[in-house]
Amino acid sequence: MSKNIEKRKPTFQFAVLVMVAIISLTTVGMVVFKASITTMFLLSWLIVVPAAMKLGYTNSEIEEMGFDVGKGAFQSNIIVLSVGVLIATWIAAGTIPTIVYSGLAIITPKYFLVTTLVVCSLTSIATGTSWGTLGTSGIALMSIGTSMGVPAGLTAGAIISGAFFGDKISPLSDSTNLSAAVCKTDVITHIKHMTLSAVPAYIICVVLYTVIGFKYANNTIDYNQINQVMEVLKANFNIGFVSIIPIIFLLILLLLQKPSIVSILASGVAGAIIAFFQEGESISKLLNYMLNGFSIDTGLEYTDKLLNRGGIMSMAETVLLVFIVFVIAGILQKTGFLEVLLQPMLSKIGKSRTKLIGTTFISSYLANAFSSSMMFTSVFVGTIMEPLYKEFNLKPENLSRIIQDTATLGAPLIPWNSNAIFCSQTLGVSSFEFIPYCFLNWITPLITFIYGVTGFTMKTYTEEEVVMMREVEDAI
Repeated sequence: MSKNIEKRKPTFQFAVLVMVAIISLTTVGMVVFKASITTMFLLSWLIVVPAAMKLGYTNSEIEEMGFDVGKGAFQSNIIVLSVGVLIATWIAAGTIPTIVYSGLAIITPKYFLVTTLVVCSLTSIATGTSWGTLGTSGIALMSIGTSMGVPAGLTAGAIISGAFFGDKISPLSDSTNLSAAVCKTDVITHIKHMTLSAVPAYIICVVLYTVIGFKYANNTIDYNQINQVMEVLKANFNIGFVSIIPIIFLLILLLLQKPSIVSILASGVAGAIIAFFQEGESISKLLNYMLNGFSIDTGLEYTDKLLNRGGIMSMAETVLLVFIVFVIAGILQKTGFLEVLLQPMLSKIGKSRTKLIGTTFISSYLANAFSSSMMFTSVFVGTIMEPLYKEFNLKPENLSRIIQDTATLGAPLIPWNSNAIFCSQTLGVSSFEFIPYCFLNWITPLITFIYGVTGFTMKTYTEEEVVMMREVEDAI
């Protein structure tokens, strides 16, 4: 009986009301009550389902639509869980400790700022967390910069540039995996595409921090804190070439274009094997690390923060968030809400790729400022803009790159954003002091915008791919 009920398209006003309700609920929960974005998106089910039922859909039809689209999160979520395994075994094998140790070993007074950038980049790439890098290497480097007489804002700018660069291009990063998942692209494809803007921006930063750093070349460094961290790492792990074999193995597999999930898990297992033979870890402990994360008490807070992480359970919230986002977005798309909302935007953008890119930039920075969360921004902008990029025959990695270059890198530049607040509180410097010196966060989006306007590096679908895509959509 219910199947005969005529399905209606939402009006523009109704679609706007529903979207505003979802954004308001999520934002208030996160900003005012400090709730998890995952919790708030799940609660938005209480808005989406009644709204869809008002259009004539039954609850079972809505659930079926959500499930059909939710299946698309499968690959992304398995990759995220595999990354949890990888982080844990790489720490146990001494892989991540070796990278951090090597980074700290290269610090010199003359090149303090540029080595600060590199150390934080290496730490963040190895761990997949900008916040973890800020709370460990970042704090140590701030102390060193202060002892040298380097302005706090300048040191903090180099730390943040390195930490967020690593977070952005690391396959271990939850924000990187989320951006790829929301835009429906493979995380490795997403990272490769990002390097086209991130690497030139990083090279410019290296030059800038090197030149500025010459001013402090004759100052002296207090190595006490660095030596303390390095001694703890060396005392608890075998630092050396063998420890970085899992990274080399992963790179070889990816270069051979092996499946991402297989490559990541295989590298995780390689880490476990090295941890077993070189670090003396038992198989039962390693399997527990894979689930619950690596655990150690070194007696030094900095290193404990850096090393006690990883495992499948640490990725559980990211997996749930990706799935819920897919389901909610799928329902909004299949019931016509997104189509109605995007129609006015499409008519204003017309056939202009520049307007499309500009709209994405504005949406991303506004969402970041409004929600105070780069994760929310990635979800919101990815969900709204993904159909528009498809209309322009632009591949999803174009959108995911722009989102990370604006949402991830833009977050520390907004003083009231949670990321800027964390940077300020952790490093002990006002956001207004470090914002001008976060060169990477300014330069990368500029390069990306130029790419978008000129079309350079903007990957498009071939006619054959467009036909195949439409056949798949029709089948669904």
